[in-house]
Amino acid sequence: MVEYILLALLIASVIVFSSSILLLQKSLRYFRAVKTLMENRVKGVKKPRKRYVVFAVICEDRVLFKSVENAVKEKFVEYYGESMYHKASPRLILYDETTGRGVIRVLHTCTDYLLATMGLIKKINDKNCIMLPIKTTGTLRKAREYVEKLKL
Repeated sequence: MVEYILLALLIASVIVFSSSILLLQKSLRYFRAVKTLMENRVKGVKKPRKRYVVFAVICEDRVLFKSVENAVKEKFVEYYGESMYHKASPRLILYDETTGRGVIRVLHTCTDYLLATMGLIKKINDKNCIMLPIKTTGTLRKAREYVEKLKL
């Protein structure tokens, strides 16, 4: 009788031991999968790139630097919201009031939003105006060169 009990306990312990080994193997597989996902995510994080949009403002009168900046901000927030505006962070870098040419810096993923916003601007300080995007570049130096070329 005691031998049968010992045999049953031995069989039960072998079953529990083999199931624990299988569970350990599965947990190791899951751990490795999570580890590779995390490594890929860390490698995939990149610094956000900026784009420089060269534009021209065709208007009845001269338009000031601040007026252009405010018009872009108002239209961007009106159509896409504050959160998108802060994500895109459009900033007027350069603007020549005499020629109406300038450069706006924006996040590379939000360039299309800025271009659409520029097309929607019809008035700046109650003056009829059109804002035309001309060229998008990756460096400020190229954008400045293009603005200089347009002055001629």
